[in-house]
This record gives sequence, C-alpha cells and structure tokens, in this order.
Amino acid sequence: MRQTLFYLPVELFGLPVFGVGLALAVLVLGVLIATAWRFSKTKKIDEEISGFLGLLLVGSVILVFVAPNVLELEGFPIRGYGVFLLLAILSSLGLTLHLAKRKGVASETVFSLCLWSVVSGLLGARLFYVTEYWQETLVFDAASNLLLRDTLLNVVNIAKGGLVVYGSILGGMVGAITFMRLNRLPILASFDWMAPALMLGIAIGRLGCLMNGCCFGGVCDLPWAITFPEGSPAHAHQVVKGETFYDGLKFEDRTTGEAPLVAIHEVQPGSNAEKAGLKPGMVLKGIAGMVDGRPQGWLVRSAVGAFEVIHELHHADPQGNLRFDVFIGPDLKTEKSFFVGPTPSVVLPVHPTQIYSSIGAACICGLLLLLGRMSFFQQRDGLVFVAFLFLYSMGRFFIETIRTDEDSFLGTGLTVSQNVCVLVFLAGIVIGTMILAKRRRNA
Repeated sequence: MRQTLFYLPVELFGLPVFGVGLALAVLVLGVLIATAWRFSKTKKIDEEISGFLGLLLVGSVILVFVAPNVLELEGFPIRGYGVFLLLAILSSLGLTLHLAKRKGVASETVFSLCLWSVVSGLLGARLFYVTEYWQETLVFDAASNLLLRDTLLNVVNIAKGGLVVYGSILGGMVGAITFMRLNRLPILASFDWMAPALMLGIAIGRLGCLMNGCCFGGVCDLPWAITFPEGSPAHAHQVVKGETFYDGLKFEDRTTGEAPLVAIHEVQPGSNAEKAGLKPGMVLKGIAGMVDGRPQGWLVRSAVGAFEVIHELHHADPQGNLRFDVFIGPDLKTEKSFFVGPTPSVVLPVHPTQIYSSIGAACICGLLLLLGRMSFFQQRDGLVFVAFLFLYSMGRFFIETIRTDEDSFLGTGLTVSQNVCVLVFLAGIVIGTMILAKRRRNA
C-alpha cells in the first residue's frame, strides 16, 4: 500500500501550476493544436473534435475547481490509485485500437468511442461509490451540520480511490451505446472487441486498489496474506468490527434512544489503556490530544469516529498521551477523564483480494482474446461479450465472498456487487439466448 507516490510543485517560475495556471494553459494549448490539426483534415467539426472539446471542459473543471482543493503542504499529491487508473485506461485504449483495427474500424472512431466510454464510466463508477458509501462521503462539523462544500469535494475527489467497477462497466456501456447509435456502429460486434480491453483495464486498475488499500479481503493466515499499515482501510475495518485492538481498546456501537454512542467493548490486557483504568462498558464522550502544540478534542459517536480521532491525534503527536472522556455510570451523567499513553497496534493479515482480482481479470482477458479467434464466436456477434458477462460476474461473485468491506444489501445476504453479479449473469443468459435464437432463424 502506498497511497501517495510523490508530490508536484504548486508553482513553477513563480507562476501557479494549478487553478488558473500553467497546467490549464498547457491543456488549452494542446486541445487547440489537436483541434486545428483535425479540422485541417476534415474541414468540419466532427465527433473527434467534439471529444477534444469535451476533454477540455472536463480537464478545465478539474484543474480550476478540484485540484486547488486537494493540495497538501508538500504540494499536489500524485496518488498510486490515480496512476494505475491512468495506466489502465491507456492500456485498455491500446488493446481496443489493436482489436478494432483488425475489424476495420478507423482509429479516429475508436478514440472518440473510448473517450465517451471513459468519461461515462468514471461518472458511473463514482456515482455507484457515492451511493453505496454515502455515509463516508458526507462531511459534518462538530455540531453535526452538513458541510456542503467539503461534501462536494469528497464526491469529485477520485484521486484517493472510491470507484466501483460495476459502476464503471455500466456507465461505460451507456456512453458506448450512445456513441454507437449516433455513429451507426454495430453494438454487439463492437462490444466483442471492447470486452477484452475492459478486462485488461480492470486487471491493471485493481493494482491501484492495492496501492490505495481499498477492496481488501478478510482476515486469514495464509502464506501469501498481506498486512496493511496502521490507519489503512483494512485496519479501520478490523477495529470497527472488533477484530483487533486499537490503542489497547475494542469499541462497539450502541444506541440509547435516538442518540448513537460508542462504548469500550474490551480492554487489551497489559496495555496502557488497562493501566490507566479504562474498563469495558464505559461509554465514550470524547477524545482529546495535542495537535500542533495545542490541545484539541472531538466528540465521538461511533466506532469509526473513535478510530479516526485516535489515528489523527497519534499522527499529530505519536508519543503523546490521549485524554479519554467517558461516562462511567449507566445513567450517562457521571463523567471521568483518563490519560492514556500509546499502545502498539496490531493489524491482522488479510486476503490480497486486489491481486486475486487482477490475476482473474488478466486470465479472463486472455480467454476472451482466444475465444475471439474461434470461428464459432466470430460468426455470432455478441458471444464474446456474453462470455465476458458470464466470466466476470462469476469471478466477482466469488471474490465478494472473500472481501469483507461490504455488508449485506437489503437483507439478501449478498453484497451490492453480488446482487449485480446475479443480474449480469442473467442478462448474459438472455442476450446469449437471443443471439443463438436469431442465428438459428437466419440459418
């Protein structure tokens, strides 16, 4: 796991790079040159020029409104997730161009199609994530008021991760189908040569998940298990689920009336928390510590909140004591404060599901390429795409049984992604049946 690879400077030659700065100037200049070159050949504004202008619009919004708000003290962060996402898009584009060329499709058409697919795919992936993990997207102040600006920045900030693969597939398909219909491309035949490229993109993109620490698996003791660092999403999940101690404590969420509370579920024997006097059953009111040499504290209302506050305070002052303000009586009226020194945290090893997914997607990509060369699949447009629907949905369903970062959806006993897997598999049956039935009628 390495969420941030390096930082870009915010200024060059005394001029700002982001916002209305050098990066925007380079983008505008590049699009103008590409548009002028294309117009000199076609003498009209075609789909490719429209794609250039769309890229200019999206890039300008990101550079002017998004980038300045994700700057850190060290500069503009280049995330491992974003780098692998870019590599996934470029590799997928390269394979798409190769396969489309064999089918006689012009490179210009493929570029425009991919632009539509990538933009709509990113929007779909982010929409799925924000919908599924809306509680992690919303930002509140200390008085529980929604911070609209910070929430909107969370919605658009994909550099730290937060994309759902099925959202990207469905969103990309919507964009692709729209483009194909506008340009009278055969939909099923086009999806046949797009499917392997999509799987190649997923294979590389999943390595970005590994860099980001998301999409992790359950606790295991296999020789190839991986252990993420303290403060990672996997560690947070283990703490919230009570699988491991954090700062010598395990937490549990409680509800008294309508108020959410978090209580100490267990105290690690021999830890500084035990030595300080903290005991199971105590309800947390707040946690305080030193930040930049000044005391600072937060109210705590959930196990997730307790984890985040402790992690933030230890990051600011690794060796400093924390003050735990707790209720020690059942009436939640008697308060007491405990000063607790840091206790080394234990992060449990987990299944490297990101690597499983990457290897699986690469294998599916190779198999789809092989099927695409077989006469049976070449004579029936759409069957390679149907094979993709079957193979990916089955593989993803299995991976979801190992992952632990998603809960059951609407009491089905299956995660959101597993429910989508079932629908995708059924869609594959329907599409495949229609293709074969049409083939028999025409025979």
